[in-house]
Amino acid sequence: MIIEKEYAEGRTKFLSADLEHYAGNRRQLKTDLPVFYNPRMRINRDLSVLFLSAYKKNSPLERICEPLAGCGVRTLRYLNECPGEFHAVISDVNPHAVEMIEKNVGRLGFQERVTVKKGDAKILLLTESRDKRFDFADIDPFGSPAPYLTAAIQSLAPRQALLGVTATDMPVLCGAQPKIAQRKYGGLSIRTPFSHELAIRLLIGRVFDIAAMNDLGITPLASLSTDHYVRIWLKTKTSCIDSNAETKKIGYVLYCRDCMATQFLPLGLLPSKEGFEHERADCGGRLYFAGPLWIGELYDLQTLETAQHILWQDPGLYDPRVPKLLDTMKEESSLTDYIYTDLHALCDLHGLQSRSIEQVMSSLKEAGYEVCRTHFRPTAIRTTAPIRELVDIIRQH
Repeated sequence: MIIEKEYAEGRTKFLSADLEHYAGNRRQLKTDLPVFYNPRMRINRDLSVLFLSAYKKNSPLERICEPLAGCGVRTLRYLNECPGEFHAVISDVNPHAVEMIEKNVGRLGFQERVTVKKGDAKILLLTESRDKRFDFADIDPFGSPAPYLTAAIQSLAPRQALLGVTATDMPVLCGAQPKIAQRKYGGLSIRTPFSHELAIRLLIGRVFDIAAMNDLGITPLASLSTDHYVRIWLKTKTSCIDSNAETKKIGYVLYCRDCMATQFLPLGLLPSKEGFEHERADCGGRLYFAGPLWIGELYDLQTLETAQHILWQDPGLYDPRVPKLLDTMKEESSLTDYIYTDLHALCDLHGLQSRSIEQVMSSLKEAGYEVCRTHFRPTAIRTTAPIRELVDIIRQH
């Protein structure tokens, strides 16, 4: 018999395995819980509720699917907190999780709006979408989402759909295991001060590859990097024209560890020292490259603004970090052509004393450059200024 406990997120109360009883003093939850629920992922679910509500404002939503549901809290929140009467297919391979999902569905009175299944996520995505495709699929595994992406993309409605994907295998995506990154995500990862942005771009790049093979175009609506994971929300639709055009958004990131200069390079050009601008003329540092990966936009401003409007209707329902996250995402949405620069890492490299971000940003603006914060890292900025200009400005202070 599973020892249960009632939890609450947003407007939704639900049952899951008692974490204190089963996890004890372990800080990191394991998959050996009888029914999986991770409260540290709440901010992920908060934003997912907001972005699904924002997407639904202008797009049809009849069927959604979460094939790796655990206790089912994510989809229960969609049903309870997003407007509309859409139907949900929820599943898990764990029979205890299925029983818990059914119990939660009954407690909330959603029996007519939910189909609960037990089974393999990949098979379920394809079989349950055979007669009618899903308008939204949410892939939130423990580890890499790569094994589920093909089935998820093929399960989506061709006219238009939404895809949410979470990845928690950060050592792979952030450069500690580049060969595994190449195998799972189709591109090399490298260790850099901006590795979490590379993680997002590798993940979007893999989704693009699979979507393009199925004649789908993709539009990133939002990207999140926080705690121990990354998360993306993308709109898809059948369009060979869009998919062909988006091939120019696949490329490499070139990086010099000796001076922290970076450069995006489209896939049609081979990574080379020629044409690469180092921070200083005499640098000559070795170039490293990550990719192929997505070098296009990471956000859709309209989606962020709509989600922010929904948030302010009842901000107390969400994690206190959500308002600031949305503000920063909006701010950096116009500057994702420029990889963020960690000012502390830059100062350490050049032997400079760290300055306040506000001070540095003010000087950059006075010099005529665009600059903003990034949600990826509290000590980082995005700016149109070259690295050498940024170093000079810090020196002047």
